Amino acid sequence: MRCLLAIVAVTTFACDVTRTAAQSSPSASAVRVAARALRPTGQSTATDTVNRREQSWISKRDMFLASAFVLGATVAVIHDASWDSRIQAPGVQRSGALHSLAGGASSLGSPGALVITTGLLAGGRLFGSDRVADAGLHSTEAILLSAAATSLLKGVVGRARPYVPSSDPNESGPDADVFRFGRGFGRDYSSFPSGHTTVAFTAASALTRELFDSHSEARWVVGPLLYGGATAVGLSRMYKNQHWASDVMAGAALGTFIGSKLVAHKHTHGANRLERFLVPNVGASPTGSFALTWSLTPPR
Repeated sequence: MRCLLAIVAVTTFACDVTRTAAQSSPSASAVRVAARALRPTGQSTATDTVNRREQSWISKRDMFLASAFVLGATVAVIHDASWDSRIQAPGVQRSGALHSLAGGASSLGSPGALVITTGLLAGGRLFGSDRVADAGLHSTEAILLSAAATSLLKGVVGRARPYVPSSDPNESGPDADVFRFGRGFGRDYSSFPSGHTTVAFTAASALTRELFDSHSEARWVVGPLLYGGATAVGLSRMYKNQHWASDVMAGAALGTFIGSKLVAHKHTHGANRLERFLVPNVGASPTGSFALTWSLTPPR
């Protein structure tokens, strides 16, 4: 249950902090009030479009997905040990085909996801496709952010991996409730959350969001493929006895949130100097669509 409480706490904290920050800025509120007072009735601006997007940064859909992830994590926490025992049964582990699939899927998560996104960035620059380069850059940034967040969580939570022998003589199998808080910066106690799964879902979420902004029809085809691949990564980590089911569920939630929100943030805020040097900027135009500009100014 401590694992479930950690998932709920992280989700609630992230939502509360984001919502509070968006609503509690006096200067931002004053600017919005002044802008509404000075603008003729019925007239809208690009700033209003950005403000509306910022105000709805945590949407009802996000809260619904968070609730679904918490529900899934609840089920996973209850069945962590029993599911692990079934997956690690000799009959299942003897399958050469499953071992090969699990190895390939695990590599797809790391380093595969980062290879794919940096490849999109490089390919977009090489062949002059600004949108491909932009998608590659934002997805790479999201992966690096999610990897850092996952490493921090692993270190703080310190959950034992499934292969770590239980010190409880009453436990006949793996113990899913062993935590060494603050000692998860090694290997054996860095199970929660699954890093491979987090990175895979981050890439899937970020690229799907990029498709939503540029090719909304394509996301209904490519999105399921991306998320299906990310799910395979999570299952492979369970098959290889590296993670509990709840670790995978937490990684999927964290990756989905970071990937989607980072891309949304990048498309409603100005790019930094490094981004302006690497790829064209994507900025909000007065009509609410996206305009491309190019900058050759090197970062300082």
